[in-house]
Formats: sequence, structure tokens, C-alpha cells
Amino acid sequence: MPCDSQSTMSEPDRKIIIDAITRMLARREHSIAEIVRKLAQKEVSEATALPIINEFCEANLQSDERYAEAKIRSSMARGVGPRRVKADLNQHDISEAMVERAMDEVDPDWFELARAVREKKYGLSEPGDFKQKQKQMQFLQYRGFYQSHIQYAMDSD
Repeated sequence: MPCDSQSTMSEPDRKIIIDAITRMLARREHSIAEIVRKLAQKEVSEATALPIINEFCEANLQSDERYAEAKIRSSMARGVGPRRVKADLNQHDISEAMVERAMDEVDPDWFELARAVREKKYGLSEPGDFKQKQKQMQFLQYRGFYQSHIQYAMDSD
């Protein structure tokens, strides 16, 4: 498929951009916004990069949905809650609808994750006093959990 940018860029430049994108995607999934930002650091304009990035998308070598799913899984492994995950994906120009589809695909149990994160940090025992309970709740809120997840994590078995 011919690319519109071929007429305005030399073949060696095109190969350099393709090579850069290929190296990025070989290491891990990247969002389109992330690829554009990294190429901009190499002084490649968005207008020049987007047609080539679109070729990667059409060949299913780059997918914002796969990126969102991978980001959700890696965030869960680090003990990050849904509020922070959504904010992070939003910064990568991932649409709310795509985030919801990715969340449905991954199907995380945010309640159990919140409990596991609290237990890893503070142990199995209940907080001794109100101040300690507030500290633990603020920690979970900072990690990106919603109030319902925090309440679940704070309630003893």
C-alpha cells in the first residue's frame, strides 16, 4: 500500500522510522501517542510518523487495545488500582470506551487486589487505631482504588 509520506521523505528516512518503531514494538506494546512522542524526541514530526504508524496498525503490529490490556495487567501486578490505570491510559490517548473493553477483557478483581495490596504493605492484622486506619486508606486511595475497593480491603474477614 503506497504511503502519502513517501513523496515528502527519502527512502532511507522512511527505513529509519520503520526501524525505530519496530524496535519499540519488539520490546513491549506501545500506544500510538507514545510512539509519536518517542519519534518526536528523534525529531520526527507527527505528520511524517502517522502514515507509517498507521501501516503498523493495519498490519496489526501495533494495537492500542493490546497496549491497554498489557498496561492493565502490568499495573495490576504492581498493585495499582483502576483509577490510576484509567488516568494513565487517558494520558496515552486511549479512549474511555477502549479502556472499558480492555478492562472487560482482562476482568480484574479490584476488590481482592486492594485487599492483597493492603495486606502486603501492612500485614494481616487490623489497624490499631483510627489514625492507622486513615493512613492505610490513604495509601490505597493513592494507589488508585475507589472507595468501595478500599472499604472491602479494610473490612476484616
